[in-house]
Parts: sequence; structure tokens; C-alpha cells
Amino acid sequence: MSDADTEALTLAADFPAADREAWRKLAEAALKGAPFDKALTRRLAEGIVTDPIYAADTGQTPADAATRNAGALERVALGWDIRQLHAHPDPEAVNKSALADLERGVNSVILRLDKAGRRGGTAADDPENAGVDGVLLHSVDALDTALNGVFLEAATVSLQPGGAFGATAAMMRALWERRGIGKAEVLGHLGADPLGALAAEGMLPEPLDASLNRMAKLATETAKAYPKVTAVSVDTSAYHGAGANEAMDLAYALATGVAYLRAMEAAGLSVEVAARQIEFSLPVGVDVFLGIAKLRAARRLWAEILGACGVAQDARTMRLHVVTAPNAWAGRDPWVNMLRATVATFAGAVGGADSITVLPYSHACGLPDGFARRIARNTQIILAEESNLAKVGDPAGGSWYVENLTDQLAAKAWDRFRAIEAAGGMARHLTSGAAAKECAEAWAERERRIAGRREELTGVNAFPKVDETPVDLESVDRKALVAAAAQGLAGDQTLDGLLGAEGAPETITAPTAHRLGEAFEILRDAADAAARRPTALLVLLGGPAMSTARATFTRNHLGTGGVACVDADGDTGDLKAVLAKAGTDLAVICSSDSIYAERAAETAKALKAAGAREVLLAGRPGDHEAAWAQAGIDGYLFAGDDTLATVRGVLSRLGVLNEGGQ
Repeated sequence: MSDADTEALTLAADFPAADREAWRKLAEAALKGAPFDKALTRRLAEGIVTDPIYAADTGQTPADAATRNAGALERVALGWDIRQLHAHPDPEAVNKSALADLERGVNSVILRLDKAGRRGGTAADDPENAGVDGVLLHSVDALDTALNGVFLEAATVSLQPGGAFGATAAMMRALWERRGIGKAEVLGHLGADPLGALAAEGMLPEPLDASLNRMAKLATETAKAYPKVTAVSVDTSAYHGAGANEAMDLAYALATGVAYLRAMEAAGLSVEVAARQIEFSLPVGVDVFLGIAKLRAARRLWAEILGACGVAQDARTMRLHVVTAPNAWAGRDPWVNMLRATVATFAGAVGGADSITVLPYSHACGLPDGFARRIARNTQIILAEESNLAKVGDPAGGSWYVENLTDQLAAKAWDRFRAIEAAGGMARHLTSGAAAKECAEAWAERERRIAGRREELTGVNAFPKVDETPVDLESVDRKALVAAAAQGLAGDQTLDGLLGAEGAPETITAPTAHRLGEAFEILRDAADAAARRPTALLVLLGGPAMSTARATFTRNHLGTGGVACVDADGDTGDLKAVLAKAGTDLAVICSSDSIYAERAAETAKALKAAGAREVLLAGRPGDHEAAWAQAGIDGYLFAGDDTLATVRGVLSRLGVLNEGGQ
């Protein structure tokens, strides 16, 4: 086709010209009186309003190299780094699972130190926390056991050491020397993150200033001696898990990164070299477009900061690790977490993550078994190798919606970052309690949305499976492991021998971690533990055509609290007999509004006469509320109510919960 033919080709030539205002008028007509802003726009927790359509005139900023990921060409050629988390307390078990992962497609591993170790303790002096939420890596020998057979010059080992990063880094260096691997060959990430550790644990083994100096010294030594190793992490999972929205999470990441740049610069590193020592670890949830925009905004803003520090444009890169957000993983119907993992991984890959960690679907329930770990790694492998997500650099770039969302999120995060800096920086923001307060306020608002099911969590507050069976988990004798680990602690190559803490521990009130569905899961746990499962009798009026919709709604509504439902024909059934057979004195009338107008009152009276202690109706009462209350209807189940409070009240009245809701 010639250039002339191309210029003459107008695909929309036969259609009338249209603009945004014309489209809006048509949309408002189709809504038949419903408010346009309420029906077709969405307000995110970050204060961003999303529109139903976007066009070239929406006002988004074209993506620059930083937003798109400067390392995109290498990533397209090699794919992202598939990185698996290991937190089993037994180093031998970790070794088996790490080797299995590396043999089956994983590129690198994360070793998470147990709670005692992260707080600077060991199996000998802190047995209560030893082996909890991490590996018993309290000596070089234990680390050697966990990494036996792992080629440390071929696979990156990333550490999550908490406040004990200095000691674990020394153990890692000792292991490299023991294995005879040259400093120029070893791969690794040492994970020094004093502010992140303080936020997560509520304490550091030494004062914060001393810990920041230790981090800076470690980064300086690493930059000089180990060209393929990085020393510093910026991990925002503690804030995100406590309720921080995505703009807050980005702001905390930026402010922490700046605090670390200052500490490393004071230790003698240039900003450019210091920046290369940092790996950012950001959680990504199940909002695909928000996750993509978050990663793109993170790179843009970090490049802005490095530019202001005088770093050359081609060096303003961000090493970006993504982990599927732990707070999004449900402990109920955990199989759905496989879908959440797929969505979050997709967002991380399209957003340009350098490495991704997918949490196993049973992560919220306990230690994952081999099958759960296999599904986690295969989620990434399939998306990378079969869906080819790594083959295109910034595939969302150019989308008017994604570019606009990136712009707005970046602006919100930048404003919050500047406010933190103006108030004294991230260290002050954390130690003063301001960060915990902000996270708690953000969580309270999100919890309200979840309680009212304005934010749906499949399997938890939407479409619950009351009769679910538990998933398979790894079992472990933690006390025996801790006792054995304590006996093996001797010599100077142990965590406590290498800790070298200076001064009294730093303590704060840490942000409180949450999982999105935790309030509903407490109700489910109580229902499961009851001597007899709480049950409601659904009284169906008018046949399936009239009753099915509201009966289905009621099963889902009450099922969020573990209440089972038994159907009864309200047209012909013996209500007293079916109540007795169901073993309940709670009944819910289910039908259409027209049948309610005719029969709700008489049915409620009949149910009370048959022995029902509580009668509810599925729907809103409207003008009938007073009359129906007099007839014996005690309450209503309807879309838009505070589902959590409603179901909690039902369980309390059934004797499953005490007055405090526990």
C-alpha cells in the first residue's frame, strides 16, 4: 500500500463524529435516571476517581524511560527472576524444598529468618519465638545446611533477616568463604532494612541510629567487595499489611529509600553507588490495573528523586521486587488464592517487576506443603513461558487508562512523600507513631467496605463455602527443632556471636498487621467450633421462581459467618416439624416483594407459633416495617447492609458468640 493510499484510509469515515460529551449524554439516557458519577465512576481508597472511558484528551503524561523500566530489554530477553520464599523452621526441610524449586524453574530463593532471629535472639535465649514464621538460621552451620547443594554463584540467595542483618550478612560471607567462592562470583541480597524491620517487629536489637549506621557500613563494604551482591532492602509489607493504601505504600517506600541514601552517603558512598545497593520490595494485590500503575509510578518517582540528587539519567533505575500481597490471601476457601496469585503475578509482570515472589495458596493457613509450593512457582512459569508476559516491555504503556492512573497515583504518593520529608523523614514518621496511626485509619475505612461487602472477597464475604474441608499443610515439631538448634549453638560463627549490637534495643508500637477477611474468618472459626453448626431455616414462598433469588442471597449472606441454611416449603410445609428437624429456632422468609406484601405477616406469625425464636426477612421492609415488626419479623437481610454486624448479631443470638463478639 502506498503512502497516498495510507493517508486516504479513514476507518471511521462512514460514521458521524463523536465526542466525550455526546457519549455521556447517551450513557445518561441508558442509565434511566441513575446518577452518572455513582453508577459509572469508582473512587479508590487512594482518593483517585476512575472514569468509565478514557481517550487521548484525558490529560495523561506520556510514559518516560523510567516509568517503562530501563532494564526492559534485558528482562524481555531473560524474563523476570522467579523467586520463592522459604520459611519452614527446619533448615534441612528448607534445603529439600529449595533444591526442588531450583530444579523446577525457580531462579532464586528467599530465606526468612525466624522471629527470634529477626529480633536478635536465638533458640537458646528466645525459645518462644524461635522457629516461628521463619527458618532457624542461628549459625553458619545451619545456613550451610539450608543451602547445601545450592550453587551460590548461580542462584541468588536473598535474606529477610529483620534487625539481625549484620549478623546474617557475616554468616553469609563466612559461608561463601567456606565454599571457596570468589567475591566477584557470588550472588546474593543481604536484606538490610532497619526501618522495615522496626515497623514489622516493633523492635531492633540496637538503637535505630546505630542500626542505620550498620546498614550503611554493610552497603559500603558490599559495594567495594561483592559486585554481584546488594545489601539493602526497602520492604513496605509491614505498612501495606497494616492497611496502607497504594499511594501511602509508595510514599513510605520513597521516604525509606531517601533515608537510606542519606545514611550511605554519610558513610562515603556516592548516591549513584548507594542507589544500586537498594532493592525495593513492594506488595501487589488483586487490583490488576492499580498494581500495574503502582510499579510504573514507583520507578518514575524514584528516578525523580535520583535526578534531584544529581544521578545521571541512565543510572536512575530501581531494582524492583514484587511479592503477592500477604493481606489479600484468605484463610477460608484458600483455593481461591490461586486465582489471586495469578492476578497479582500478572500485574507484577506487566508492571515490569525485576523479580516476583508468589505466596503459596495455603500461606494464610500454615506451612505450605509441596503441592502448594509447586502451584506457586508454576503460576509464574506458565505466565512467563506460556503466556509470554516477559516478551514485551511495558505492555500497558500507551493505554490512556493506565497512563492516567499512573499519573494520579504518582501525584498522590509524591504529595504524601513530601509531607513525610517535611515532618522530619521516615524514621521520625515511624518512631513517632504517625505511620501506625495513618495505617490504622486507612485500615478502618477498608474494613468498613469489606464489612458491608462493597469490597468482595470470594470465599470469605462473597460466595462462602460453609462445608469446606481443610487444606493439607506441613506438620512440624517446633519444640524439638528449637531444642536441637539450641544445643548446636557454640563458637563465634553464631548469630548471637556475630550480632555486635550497640546500645539498648529500639522499640516502638508497630503498625498492626491485618488480613482482609480476618473479621469474617473469626466468625467462621466460631461457627466451626460450635457443638452444632448454627443453622437457619429458609422459608420459601411462591415456588422457585419467586424465592430462588433471595434464598441464594441469604445462603451467601449468612454463610459468611458459617451459618448453614436448610430450605423449607413455606406454602405447604409443616413449619413446626421442619424447624425441629433443622434443629434451629432461626427462620428467614424468602420470596418476592409482591408475595411479601400478601403473606409476610401471616408467615411470620405462623413461624413464631411454630417455635421460631427469631424471624428474619430477606429484603428491605419499605413501608411495611411497623406492621411486619408487630407480626413478628425481627430483622432484615439485604444488599448494602453491614453484613459483618448483621451476621455477628445472628451468631450472638444463636449462642455461638459471646457478647464481645468472640
